[in-house]
Amino acid sequence: MLSRKRISLTAILLIICLLAACGPSSPSPGPEPTEQAETYTKIQNIRYWPVDADYDTCDYALIVDTPKFAGTEESGYAMNLAVGAYLEELAGRVEKEYMPVSVTKPPYTQVTSEVDKVGTITNIVFTEEHCYEVQPIVETYVLMLDERGAQVNLRDHFLSYHADELIAAALEKKLAGDEKYGSPDALKLLSCIDVVHRGRTRADGCTVYIPAGAIADIDLGELAFDLSFEEAAPDYVGEGKALTQDEYRRLTAMLGYVSNACVVRGEDITAGAVSEYAATSFMGELAQTLDIKPEAGRISVPKAEFESLFTECFGTDFPGIDSDAHDIRLEDDSYSVRFWRKEYRYNVDMLSVTREGGSLIITGDLIFGDFGYAATDYICHVEITAHENEKSPFGFTVDGFRLSL
Repeated sequence: MLSRKRISLTAILLIICLLAACGPSSPSPGPEPTEQAETYTKIQNIRYWPVDADYDTCDYALIVDTPKFAGTEESGYAMNLAVGAYLEELAGRVEKEYMPVSVTKPPYTQVTSEVDKVGTITNIVFTEEHCYEVQPIVETYVLMLDERGAQVNLRDHFLSYHADELIAAALEKKLAGDEKYGSPDALKLLSCIDVVHRGRTRADGCTVYIPAGAIADIDLGELAFDLSFEEAAPDYVGEGKALTQDEYRRLTAMLGYVSNACVVRGEDITAGAVSEYAATSFMGELAQTLDIKPEAGRISVPKAEFESLFTECFGTDFPGIDSDAHDIRLEDDSYSVRFWRKEYRYNVDMLSVTREGGSLIITGDLIFGDFGYAATDYICHVEITAHENEKSPFGFTVDGFRLSL
């Protein structure tokens, strides 16, 4: 998915401009949401083929219980659109895949749904029972939606562009030596894994669903495997490793903000020295995460708090505002920051992390696009140094950030 070509800095900047023009919409950072799922009611959707038939006379029946979310908020409206798209996709499968091979009378598909929320992600889990052959087929289809109702997937949950590969490797270890599954290798498992619609998030990991017959006797039906976060996370994450889960999550967020700030002009950070442009961009994004309610589209951050946050993140004083990077103004001893939703995003794909005492050395690639975005693309190599700092909102201070070809 991600090429590793080395390109010139001029090409980097050209790619950045082109990607930003058509980039993915990313969720705006904000206060931590509650674990309570969006308000919804259950409704039943029934569809017959042909349209004027009933259950006794139809060629096929589709009965689906779906959640209907309160549409008064943006997220609820978007979630309802996602559910509607699923219903259309399911109807397409009925017409193209199930009806042509149906032998039962009448053939039908019945679907139940379940909703739960883990962190910022809402899982809508559809259990599909297809009765068009002699034996019913049960499959699981999952919609994972973020706090804005946009679709995400297990790559977003594990904050890794390689979540499918990591999950396959974890399953290979889990199933090794079990004759029931034929001890499948990671390559075979990778071909069975769908991180978009056949997995769900859990508080400390995920559940992945493997189609019936893919790695075991078809009579066993669809298989479901639970994996902990550490089992499927990169190899530098976990107890006794370079990063704990919490450090990994916070550092990943921080490096995303730093990437967004530095990549537009191809700037480096050396000994914590950040340009006015990159500093303004970083603080413009960080301000969105503070528990401060916007008023008239702006966030007001006390000057001392604003500048202290920057210093804890980079170890140097805030260098000043560059209005080309973000609309920030110093008014009445407070920084007034425009509230906005980021239209495109960059992240660091951390390939290796080493830790000595409280210091980190990170090598990786700077990638355009959120982790689960289908059109992610490699931009350049990046080398980062950081150290622990409990006063930093991310737990670390970035000392160096160097882009290379």
